[in-house]
Amino acid sequence: MKAAIEIKNLNFKYSKDQDYVLKDINLTIKEKEFVLLMGPSGCGKSTLINMINGVVPHIIEGFREGSVRVKGKDVADEELRNLSQMVGTVFQNPETQFFTLSVLNEIAFGPENLCLPREEIDRRIKEVVKTVDIEDLIKKDIMSLSGGQKQRVATASVLAMRPSILILDEPTSQLDPQGAIEMLLTVKRLREKLNATIILIEHRLEEVSKHVDRVLVMDDGRIIADGPAREVFSQVDMLEGIGIRPPQASELAVQLRQKNLITPAEIPLTSDEAISMLKSLIDKQWRNNIPSLPLKSAGYVKKTENPPLVQIENLWHQYPDGTVALRGIDLLIHDGEFVGIIGQNGSGKSTLVSHLLGLLRPSYGRVLLFGKDVSQFSVPEMAKSVGFIFQDPDLMLFQTSVWSEIAFGPSNVGFSPEEIEERVRDSLKMMRLVGFEKRHPHALSRGQRHRVAIASILAMRPRILIADEPTTGQDYGATKYYLELLRKMNREGATILVISHDMKTIAKYVDRVIVLRDGRVLFDGPTRAVFGKPEILETTDINPPQITQISLDLKEYGFPTCLTVEELVSCVEKVVGS
Repeated sequence: MKAAIEIKNLNFKYSKDQDYVLKDINLTIKEKEFVLLMGPSGCGKSTLINMINGVVPHIIEGFREGSVRVKGKDVADEELRNLSQMVGTVFQNPETQFFTLSVLNEIAFGPENLCLPREEIDRRIKEVVKTVDIEDLIKKDIMSLSGGQKQRVATASVLAMRPSILILDEPTSQLDPQGAIEMLLTVKRLREKLNATIILIEHRLEEVSKHVDRVLVMDDGRIIADGPAREVFSQVDMLEGIGIRPPQASELAVQLRQKNLITPAEIPLTSDEAISMLKSLIDKQWRNNIPSLPLKSAGYVKKTENPPLVQIENLWHQYPDGTVALRGIDLLIHDGEFVGIIGQNGSGKSTLVSHLLGLLRPSYGRVLLFGKDVSQFSVPEMAKSVGFIFQDPDLMLFQTSVWSEIAFGPSNVGFSPEEIEERVRDSLKMMRLVGFEKRHPHALSRGQRHRVAIASILAMRPRILIADEPTTGQDYGATKYYLELLRKMNREGATILVISHDMKTIAKYVDRVIVLRDGRVLFDGPTRAVFGKPEILETTDINPPQITQISLDLKEYGFPTCLTVEELVSCVEKVVGS
């Protein structure tokens, strides 16, 4: 099979940088291959794909050694017009690549700029609309669409150029679980219907690993692993060492192998494969005498003995267009709790949090913070009491240096210069930003900008901290550091609320989960109890973490609901370890 992409002895650094961001890259990707590209934030993934699609060097300049050839042609010598017909890229935020306001015009934009005949443009539109299943969206305005729908429109607009190579850069990073499923099903359909080469950058490994032909792992500008998914995901220590966590089914098998509970065998990638492996293992040694297995982690301890910091009483909210977003919400959040809020897009999560911040006024009912109606708080009082970390860090950053960004909040609520300096230095240290003080926030990577945004809130030392989608755009290592920091703050007395579509994060870190659907509280309870009810979560298009799904399928053997790989390994060890 011919090579679609050939990279030889590639080294690259940006014009103003001293260090190379790509080092000794030698890579061949064959036509029609489906490749998963992984690596921690800042490892060079984005630079590598921008070398392939021509953004570097045609738009962003730098110094290159070696060659990058697409379909036999050197990218540096080819015009962007021609490259755009060979390589199409769908970015993680689809709105950054939209040029028009309607779905139809957006899809037609590329072919029109190639000056194709009207008949050919119409033919391409009909073809790609069917391929990505957006026939019902063709007459809609782009801004009226959901995140998953926007991502599919962006994909259609790229496919209309008929590239032979398709690059998808974290296409599910800003989507809820249902939107992510829709997008990944679209990628699967593209694989089946098109003869394109596909390069996918993605953190949702459980969903994509079974579909790809090959996995590439990057770290510090180099490719450090290259092979089939089962082979690469069996190298758990290597992956975790650079901040990547493999699918939980694979991690489970590796840990069981390390404990000599299973013999070397093919690593599972899916829940079904792991369940089959475990049932076969247990059936060989089970003696029908397994009691309910206790877990080492006691889990949720209800903190009702602490005073409620948040009291929400019969809260309703209707927007001016008539949309009823909240319908009679009653909640108490007590001092020192670590709470997760989950639910599909449109369930009311953002509207609920906006009331906690005083950004919206109830249509009916009331919201109290520390026993006082939210409407009675001044802006400085609210800033000292409640910290909110946006999903998109760029919405929070407006200063010209990292130091001034972090100092802005404390400076504007009247702290002394000495107190401000102490708070800024503490926040810089906590978020690993020492040395970045003079850098412009928008000159940093997205992960670094997120850390600056967090530091600006930590400098206020609020009693209640709300984190909106803390895992978006973050690799496992950065996510783990961030959530461990929140856990530490919680243990030191802060009340933490996390809004997330990442069920692994919710399962591992929070004590209590509030499930919203259609503006109502569908379920509210300990994390283990919530994830032990998959039939309830299913009504919200949410699935428990992969490891929890596996444990639920083993209930016939007396297994409890497990929230982490370590818990399930412990349970298996008690069953077959003696």
